[in-house]
Amino acid sequence: METLLSPMVDKVYKAILNEAHVIANFGDEFEQLKKGLETTNDLLANSMNLQSKYDMVKGALSQLREVVDEADDVLTDCLIREIYKENKFFIRRCFHDMGFSSRVGKQLADINSKMDKASGVLGKHLQMANSIAPDRTHGGESDADQSGSDREFMSSNYLPSKTYGLEKHIAVLKERMFGSTNGKLNSMAIVGMGGLGKTTIAKKFFTDTQVISHFNKMIWVTVSQNFSKQRIVKCMLEKANLRLPDVSNSDNLFTTLRQGLEGQAYLIVMDDVWSNPNLVEFWTALYDSLPTKGDKSTCIIITTRSIEVARAMVHQDSKILEPPKLNLEDSWSLFSICAFPLTDGKCPNELFEKEGRAIVEKCGGLPLAIKTVGSCMAKEGDRLSEWTKTKEKFHSLITEGKTDAVMVCLQLSYDELPTDMKQCMLCLSVYPEDFEIQADQLIHWWFGEGLIRGKESNSNTELGYENLARLANRCLLEVVERRGYDGRILKFKIHDMVRELITRIAEKEKFCNFSPQCMQVKIEDSRWLCLTEDMTAELKKQWKRNSKLRVLLFMSSPSLIDFSMKFVFLESLRVLDLSNSKLSVMSVEDSNTASSGICVEKLLGMITSLKRLACLNLSGVQELLEVPSSIKKLLNLQVLVLNGCTKLGKIPAKITYLKRLVVLDIGSCPIKHLPQNLGSLSCLEELSGFRVVSRAKTQGCTLLELGKLVQLRVLRIAICDVDDISEEEKKSLSSLKNLKVLAIDAAEARSRERLDMIDELDLPRAIEELYLRNYHATKMPNWFRQSRLPKLHYLSIEDCEVESLTDKHNRSWKIEGLYLKLLHMLDVDWDDLQKALPVLRYMEISKCPKLKNFPIDDVFKGGVWRK
Repeated sequence: METLLSPMVDKVYKAILNEAHVIANFGDEFEQLKKGLETTNDLLANSMNLQSKYDMVKGALSQLREVVDEADDVLTDCLIREIYKENKFFIRRCFHDMGFSSRVGKQLADINSKMDKASGVLGKHLQMANSIAPDRTHGGESDADQSGSDREFMSSNYLPSKTYGLEKHIAVLKERMFGSTNGKLNSMAIVGMGGLGKTTIAKKFFTDTQVISHFNKMIWVTVSQNFSKQRIVKCMLEKANLRLPDVSNSDNLFTTLRQGLEGQAYLIVMDDVWSNPNLVEFWTALYDSLPTKGDKSTCIIITTRSIEVARAMVHQDSKILEPPKLNLEDSWSLFSICAFPLTDGKCPNELFEKEGRAIVEKCGGLPLAIKTVGSCMAKEGDRLSEWTKTKEKFHSLITEGKTDAVMVCLQLSYDELPTDMKQCMLCLSVYPEDFEIQADQLIHWWFGEGLIRGKESNSNTELGYENLARLANRCLLEVVERRGYDGRILKFKIHDMVRELITRIAEKEKFCNFSPQCMQVKIEDSRWLCLTEDMTAELKKQWKRNSKLRVLLFMSSPSLIDFSMKFVFLESLRVLDLSNSKLSVMSVEDSNTASSGICVEKLLGMITSLKRLACLNLSGVQELLEVPSSIKKLLNLQVLVLNGCTKLGKIPAKITYLKRLVVLDIGSCPIKHLPQNLGSLSCLEELSGFRVVSRAKTQGCTLLELGKLVQLRVLRIAICDVDDISEEEKKSLSSLKNLKVLAIDAAEARSRERLDMIDELDLPRAIEELYLRNYHATKMPNWFRQSRLPKLHYLSIEDCEVESLTDKHNRSWKIEGLYLKLLHMLDVDWDDLQKALPVLRYMEISKCPKLKNFPIDDVFKGGVWRK
């Protein structure tokens, strides 16, 4: 717990230092708090390596966490009040009444008293514990010192994962599953312990080109411990692109599935099947409902840890595939590719190989264990002593019999994380099993709760993606989707064994509570809460005042949840994410609605009572028509995501009161313009969905206002109804000196005048990534020159009419990544492109029929090239 408390203490301490002008009215109290935090940090530094058995120390740490949270709340209130005073408008009575100073003073005095008491208890027991605790440092270097190691391996290039010892199993599946026309459903089970590679074998089979060409319907569904036959069949229908029936009872679902697969060659993979009392009944109903015909292949594969489950489902042992563990040589090959990435899997010398092979032997031939510990060792580089210490620690844990090899490897990998990244990792514990997590949504959570803070060289978003890369490199994440050019993770999930580990740790650290099946329980005690349909009944029992709750996520429609007057109780909430809820209407019981339902706008009005809210994600909320002016109350809001709200037509002028806003995303929304004075949002780093319109035709924000947002790093704009634009407006973007990513969509700019306007823009020289869509001119814009965009390293051009990519001055670019799609007029020879882009290392092409001599077989169907 001490390692996760330290970043929180550091965050509040730095906030006090950075906001000295805000807390000037409470100087004595905050000075005492600052000293208390300094003392706490010193105590935590001394407690970093204590064993977890000292319950008295753990109790003091738990008390300190509560106190630090209270301090963070008070500091946030002071920041909000300062913004209120600067803007002189009505927010809430508590921010301008005469009693605010007195109340905050009493709160700080109480906090300081609690901190002194908890620190005293911690100091006393540390003295006792340190006298008997073994030395856990690494030759005098603490874990905290190591966490900042500059040897952390970060891969800038993504290479598809290699498999070892699995090819023969895939060949067996092909042999048994292909070409059968016996009129029966072909079924097989892949059985083995956790971490053996069952899912990897199934995925390799599922994504094999021969398999894809053989079947015309392919369905992958993850069953998991949380068994629900309706959820499973609904998922099958969605993956088969079949419409759900109006009434979703089991019979209707099975009937729809049968009708949709009739006459099709189909493959179904049911991954991660666990024993369940209803499993056999479900399997029989599914098996009987699936159509079979003599001239079509019908195949189903299950993966499970249980041989009993496999036999119950496929009935014949001959249909059960039990992959053995990897032999020592395959184990060493897999370990090497993970542990020595900078040398393409080649061990640097015999000493490292000796230690490495000793570690590999302890992994017991389990691929997940081997990859995890190999990736963990990659960051140790050429420090042989660290390899030796890891081997010894691994050996002691296995010998003591505390857990199996896979869990030991995962624990080792987690333990080696820097302290701030441990808490980032634990956030994943609340997501449902096998849920595919969108990277940007998780990063917004991290930022909103203060778990990451960008610097001048790295924005918050960039730092978030770097953290995800580090976690993936340690095999703590399963990547589902990457950006091809640089391997940036876009979507991922976590292995069930990783989830088992982090749910256990998150519960011990008192972030949330879980059942033996790793489902969230004890909602009233949680700091993080992810609501699913399965939790609705539990929520109705436990939903009440929860001053601890910091994060609230919805994973399904919350229509059954009564929110009458509940949001006002979540006074410490920092992150609210409704992006996965498919929200249209929520049930609210009050005297006005009488539980008849509430419109999204009214719900949003209720949300604005959450004065400390830092991140609000409403992306994809289809029924949102207008953001209410009460949004001005959310003065602590730093992330506002409205992407994909396809009926949202208006953003109120009061949004300009949100001075702490860092991310504003209104992409794919039919908003005609943003309000004037947007340039006053001086902290804004990312803006998506800005529409460029003529000053004469709008009362909203223009390019001149945009040029005031000097902190912008990411800008996505659409060129709309622009007939006239001044020279001053054309030059306004050049003031965005920090801009790294620029996306321009010119779908509505088909007239010559509008194209000329784009051509005459003056862009900043710092742009690194450029995305151009729907540009209907035969030549690239005038600013597309190496001398004007000297740092450009990624270029994406989509659905444009350009005929050439040549710099008119024939200068070579430093572009490393290129994406070309729907460019029917582009006429370029590969040799000429290589001369213009000499450092090109990645290229993705689709529907570009006039490209010549390119190293891709079919430039219309498309493909990927890597140098």
